[in-house]
Amino acid sequence: APMSPGWVGRCLDRALPDDAMIFNELGVPLPALTVRDPLGYFGGSLAGGLGWGLPAALGAKLARPERMAVACVGDGSYMFANPVACHQAGAGIGLPVLTLVFNNGIYNAVRRAALSVYPDGHASRTNTMPFTSLDPAPRYDLVMQASGGHGERVEEPEALPGALARAIETVAGEGRQALLDIAVGTP
Repeated sequence: APMSPGWVGRCLDRALPDDAMIFNELGVPLPALTVRDPLGYFGGSLAGGLGWGLPAALGAKLARPERMAVACVGDGSYMFANPVACHQAGAGIGLPVLTLVFNNGIYNAVRRAALSVYPDGHASRTNTMPFTSLDPAPRYDLVMQASGGHGERVEEPEALPGALARAIETVAGEGRQALLDIAVGTP
């Protein structure tokens, strides 16, 4: 069963070290996180573009290699980030970053934008609208594995804490990138 982004955020908050840097691209709701450091949380504006979260996490890891960098991105945002290039750069330069892909199977940013402009339009009456579906979608965890990191698909809420522990150990203990492809519902 898909889990809520709030549940993912609560589990992440419990699992991360206090000095982690979170790059939140419309993934985890801010109230689910405890931000302990002004340089520990970066969120985009609604005027920003898709795909900045993972590259920003890589840049922060380069600047502050002693801190854990976490990219919380939607599946559409992940694809906009050119993930193969990001993972290749991260592996080549030695930037172990944790990526959480909040996978709901749609470009929700596009759907929300349409609803904000046309609240009573076609988008408000349908679950499927042009240019929002990501089906058929690739297996994002396998993209990470192909790039030499740890990739894992998480479909059940009770499996998330263990998956986070394995991913964090890969990043902090082994110095490799990790990605969790997390099935979430559409808000």
